[in-house]
Amino acid sequence: MKLGSTRHMGFDQALLPKRMAIVSHSHPSLSKGGAEISAYALYRGLREIGIDAIYIGACAESDRGKLALGSDSEFALFRDAARYDHFYHLAPLGVEDDLLAILAEQRIGLINFHHFYNIGLNTLRAAQRLPEMLTFLTIHEFLAICHNHGQMVTRPAQILCERARAEDCLSCFPSESRSRFALRKETMLDGFGAFDGFVSPSRFLAERFIEWGLGADRTTVIENGLLSPPETSRAERGEGAWVFGFFGQITPFKGVDVILDAADLIAKDADLARKVRLRIHGNLVGQSQGFTERFEAALKAYPFLTYAGAYNNASVHRLMSECDYLVIPSKWWENSPVVIQEAYSVGLPVICTGIGGMAEKVPDGVSGLHFRLGDASDLLRAIKLGADRRNHETLRRGIPHVSSARDMAERYLAFFATMAATRLVEAR
Repeated sequence: MKLGSTRHMGFDQALLPKRMAIVSHSHPSLSKGGAEISAYALYRGLREIGIDAIYIGACAESDRGKLALGSDSEFALFRDAARYDHFYHLAPLGVEDDLLAILAEQRIGLINFHHFYNIGLNTLRAAQRLPEMLTFLTIHEFLAICHNHGQMVTRPAQILCERARAEDCLSCFPSESRSRFALRKETMLDGFGAFDGFVSPSRFLAERFIEWGLGADRTTVIENGLLSPPETSRAERGEGAWVFGFFGQITPFKGVDVILDAADLIAKDADLARKVRLRIHGNLVGQSQGFTERFEAALKAYPFLTYAGAYNNASVHRLMSECDYLVIPSKWWENSPVVIQEAYSVGLPVICTGIGGMAEKVPDGVSGLHFRLGDASDLLRAIKLGADRRNHETLRRGIPHVSSARDMAERYLAFFATMAATRLVEAR
């Protein structure tokens, strides 16, 4: 399969409309997920290079009082969560009407959706039907393919799912029917069908969607860019303990239990326990009482294990600069975790599960180290390798350039222009 390309940056901007809209399923003042942060970074990057772009976030009506729009070029769509269909992902017609009103009032000629969740496939189709409107979709995860929160992990066994097939989906959701899952896929592909182009932040994710039914000739890969460059970077190491940091939501899929398993092993080696520090940053989300009790017990038992609590985007670079490595023990594929870009930007190599988008973004032995899915002993092997000055220096030298919001915006514009030109040719 051959994906589209954005390598040629010399494009004809006259092919593009003057005003563009970036639309996401939330706003960064309400949610700090990778998709909405990336969408907001693109919006800011476009404005930085002189493009008259607006940002539209779809938010729950109950969050209206918490929303903090950053400027008069930011807008919100409000939805009634109780009236949203989570199986077919259809929103109440009010969301559709509100979006069309904003697009008309703001004279938008190009719209780039960064999700359909909260927005609804019906709303995406309504935007596609607008005369002369250029429409694009950026894919950030598997929700279109997988009804299990887009995780591509089976229920209840929690095993990685290699491919979404009706019989497999029925195993996870036996109360549904084969015909419902077939109709769900048809609804998704119909909602996606009229887009002028698709963007994925990783080749891994793009290839999964092309296999599912997306057109390869309309799909390209563009790395997420960071909204703001770090003000600090990791200084040269001193002689203290090696610090391995986790950053993210502490959810069942993020694999913090694997770090706790590794801590149990480290505790049996007195020399290693003096040599390393495990530092966990993030919110506890959706964990069982059993995990929470184990987590708290481990913090009391192991001096080398620390819970640093929640953090915000403004402090992430400073906190990362106090670590030697980022650890990502995720139990699902991941796609293009922004946390990897953040770590690279301050000079941190990454130790991660060797699957999916993580393996793509962190070549083993180049800018980080891989370990086997869910295997604490193999994570311990990687930690021991990482706690070596020569290995650390080698991995730091392998860290790639990190895209900025401006870099990302320029690549998006090139792709937009390429697909606009293709549309003109096809219309003749």
